[in-house]
Amino acid sequence: MLQRGNLPEALMELRLNKSIVKSIQASEIEEILLHFSKSMVTIDSEEELLWDMVKNCISILDFEDAVIYLMDESGEFLVQKAAIGPKSPDGKELINAMKIPLGSGVTGKVAQTGLPIVINDTRLEPDYIQDDEFRLSELAVPILLEGKVIGVIDSENSKEGYFTDQHLRILHAVASIYAGQIARLRAEQKAKKEQFERWKVQQRIYRMQMEAISAQLSPHFVFNSLNAIQHYILLEDKRKSLRFLSIFGKLLRYFLGQIHQETVLVRDEIQMLDWYLQLQKLRYEEKFVYDIEEHRVDALPNSKIPAVVVQSLIENLLEEHINQSQGNLRIKALFSIKEFEVHFKVQLEIPENECESKSKSEYFRELTPWEDYVKLINEIRPYQIKSQVKQEKSENGHCLKVVELIFPNLM
Repeated sequence: MLQRGNLPEALMELRLNKSIVKSIQASEIEEILLHFSKSMVTIDSEEELLWDMVKNCISILDFEDAVIYLMDESGEFLVQKAAIGPKSPDGKELINAMKIPLGSGVTGKVAQTGLPIVINDTRLEPDYIQDDEFRLSELAVPILLEGKVIGVIDSENSKEGYFTDQHLRILHAVASIYAGQIARLRAEQKAKKEQFERWKVQQRIYRMQMEAISAQLSPHFVFNSLNAIQHYILLEDKRKSLRFLSIFGKLLRYFLGQIHQETVLVRDEIQMLDWYLQLQKLRYEEKFVYDIEEHRVDALPNSKIPAVVVQSLIENLLEEHINQSQGNLRIKALFSIKEFEVHFKVQLEIPENECESKSKSEYFRELTPWEDYVKLINEIRPYQIKSQVKQEKSENGHCLKVVELIFPNLM
């Protein structure tokens, strides 16, 4: 005799009505449910589990057919997922799988109420829906997970009054056993999906970091900087060559120090921007002037923003227009820190005859647009960086390109 302590919880809760004449002995019921439990131990997919359930209903319970329905994602329809009988002659694939609205037909009502239904004569049942062929008896039991209906086990028989209370109790216990297994498989699948999503995020972060390094230490930038240093050395302009070399060294040290950093201090980013614009001003021989203003940076010294974006934006704007500049470009940058936000506004003033950038450098064409960095960061982090681009006219008739970014304050 099997010991109750070795049986699943669903079997322990099974209570047989002693007043019913039993065609199946209690010990046989224990064997049946134990077989169902053992059958699914090695199954690692929900689809395989459902097919295992219907096959066992046929082979162990001697049913004519068995069909498993699951609720769809909307929670409004039951969809056939597995069946044994005319619906699936090969026991592997469904023919004309039905989709039943919640509350419609016998299975739809079971899904809606969460209560089983036994029909002794389908000819007298107005809710009966014929599927593959007409049968006289039907038994439908809900599959409940944490009190919610996730599916229905349905069986029909050609004999009138075929299904007994024992069938109902056994199938109810079977539904409980399989619901627990479905819960386990779904939890495992969710964990795997979350792990995969975390891996994808990490890969995208890695990609962003590599792109940031590529942008900050691009071959063009390094080569052009070294060329400029060589140029001043050949001109024997010791002061400019030393100044250029000093700023270039500071920038390299800063960029290399930020390689694995997703965020940077605002005050450090202001210093970086000053070095970068000094270097570009020397390189382009005073073709532009710039001014950097800050508001409340000292009051909130630990304020941080995502890395890369500021330098990428300034580089994009400068390289787009510097080729045709006659020395009249003006760049004004403003950092303004609030408790929960950091505002960065850059204004590029361009002479009217240079508003349309007609001579973009090869270097500019190879730059990653600053908008791409913002989009990528927003996709992989909940920062929701906001941006606004405007074209205006200055008081002296020059074109103004204004870009404003709003970062979360990540201090």
